[in-house]
Amino acid sequence: MTTSKEVNALRQRGKVESAKLDEAYALSLDLVAAPDADDWDRAAYAWCLIDLVKRHAADGNEQRLAEYLGRLKQFGVPAENTLLAEHREKALSLAQFDRRAVLEADKLSRQGRHEEAARIFADLHARGDLRPHDRMSWGWVLYRLTKAELQSSEGDDFSPSTVQRVKRHLNTYLKLGLKGPDLLHSLVLQQAMRLVKGDHLKVLPFVRLWDLNQLSDEDFTGQRGQDGKTYPSLAERAIQSAASEAVDGDRPDDLRFILPHVEAAMMHFPENIWLKLNMAKLLRGLGRIDEARALAISFAREKATEFWVWDLIGDLVPDEVGLRLSCFAKALSCSQDDDFVGKVRLKFAALLAELHPAEARFEVERVLTYRKRAGYRVPREAQAMSESAWFAAASPQSTGRDFYTRFTDEAEALLFSHLPWTDASLGDVFTIEGKDGQKPRRRRRIYVRASPLALELSLPDTHPDVRELAEGMPLLVQYEMSKTEPGRATIHRIRQRPDGTPVDVAPERIGVIDHVNRERSLLHVVVARDIDGTCPISAYPGAAEIGATVAVRLVRQQGRNGARTRIITIAPSDQAPPQNVCRPFREATDVTDKGLGFTLGDIFIPPHIVAAAGIAAGDLVEGTAIISYDKRRAKWGMKAIEARSVAKGWYDFSRDDEDDD
Repeated sequence: MTTSKEVNALRQRGKVESAKLDEAYALSLDLVAAPDADDWDRAAYAWCLIDLVKRHAADGNEQRLAEYLGRLKQFGVPAENTLLAEHREKALSLAQFDRRAVLEADKLSRQGRHEEAARIFADLHARGDLRPHDRMSWGWVLYRLTKAELQSSEGDDFSPSTVQRVKRHLNTYLKLGLKGPDLLHSLVLQQAMRLVKGDHLKVLPFVRLWDLNQLSDEDFTGQRGQDGKTYPSLAERAIQSAASEAVDGDRPDDLRFILPHVEAAMMHFPENIWLKLNMAKLLRGLGRIDEARALAISFAREKATEFWVWDLIGDLVPDEVGLRLSCFAKALSCSQDDDFVGKVRLKFAALLAELHPAEARFEVERVLTYRKRAGYRVPREAQAMSESAWFAAASPQSTGRDFYTRFTDEAEALLFSHLPWTDASLGDVFTIEGKDGQKPRRRRRIYVRASPLALELSLPDTHPDVRELAEGMPLLVQYEMSKTEPGRATIHRIRQRPDGTPVDVAPERIGVIDHVNRERSLLHVVVARDIDGTCPISAYPGAAEIGATVAVRLVRQQGRNGARTRIITIAPSDQAPPQNVCRPFREATDVTDKGLGFTLGDIFIPPHIVAAAGIAAGDLVEGTAIISYDKRRAKWGMKAIEARSVAKGWYDFSRDDEDDD
């Protein structure tokens, strides 16, 4: 006996194999004709009718359509089966031409013929036959059409015709009045952002109509690319782009519109420095200067080597001429790229003109020369200054970083006066190999005085304050450790320290080589409890032998996996190491069944030394011991690195066992 479940399964297969739907319908007729037919059997029959109506509404078989519509009209749906009732009403509506047109549009879209499908919806809309729930179907067609258009182009380089067509589709979608949070709404914003990325679409007018209040929780989640990297979320990209556009346009209405969305985004993405930058600029544009300045100063410490940070702060202190001059000088000390710093030069020159007209003229002429050579329009400010009396009276005097740094103290103090100046020394240059196709990065080590060992930090090798300085140069630095990333620090200010000596923040210590790994070409030195380090054998100018006394300078690097100590200089030494690090011994020694030696003073003698020296229990043994950490017993002790027996049977350890009894 066929069941309703089997009929439904066969009907589902009918969506692919048309004959299966006819077979399912025939079986459903037998089900409902049976005396014991229940609501499940009658529902299976109704679902078959619904699918048959859809089929013939699409294929144009009016006779069959009328037949199945008639039967479906006669079917009474149980009151509690609301889903079936809803789909019955939709199927019955296909008796009307416009409903069949919607079905045809859906069919065409599934076949990839999105443009034809969109045209059907547009015609229905023009005749006034588009129903509210059809707008969502039309929206999906427009999304698929837009996606197909954009996928036909390489990257973000779209042809003008493609851009115009996509803009037209997006405009049509926005007029549908669809809202989110909803998957379709988010997908349409994604496609719009592809145009924004290629600078083909103004994002601010678009998101006003799209409505940023309709973002879903998923829109705030970072996106993982095919390369395995995590990229900013849709919400982050859209809000950041809209904020930048509002700042550039400087229209109060736009600034007020995007401000609350940037505030919300900053809560979601507290590490995004560019959101904070845009927020400061938005506040500035709205005249909320004190708030803008406080925010700018709070994040500027993270980007203190970027010229635009100081340019921004300079604009936020309009009534403090000295500080403003200092900020623009600091900006120019960070970058000399004329592609970007032209506006800063002109602001700096305007403030500089009264006391340093020759240097001010040089700054203006540099802007004029570059702009003319590059074929750019000459800024009005530059033209006005070039026609001023002070400009005509001055002979240009070249400027440079040394000149700018004469003015930077006040600006730097604004950000870093809360940090102490700490002794430091300049280290060597090293390279971090690039990952995932990135270029290698060259860094410069900085050793900062700390206890018990100097702390190793680093900064870009191109940093202007250390470029061309000799390794070991004594310095003063202001720095702060990251609160979120262990071991990471930001060095804010650097000065040379004339009263220092090379690498004086890492004084020499006397230690002993306690291990040599020939296979890895490394040696290990112990200096004290919890102070030891490694270095390449090639860095040691003497013979790398266990027990050799050496003078070392050590630094500690704090990383995600804990602290690591590194030897930065090593040389042989005639000084005696501390007794608690390395000392001679002469003691009675016991030997276990496993060949382990232990003296009365609890010095451990490794089994290979016991065997080589022929040491037996009770022998008087002399040798040299080095401090050692016993991982098994989790404590420090002494371990022999050399030993020899000087008197056999000198001590009876069995007597100690009797005393214990």
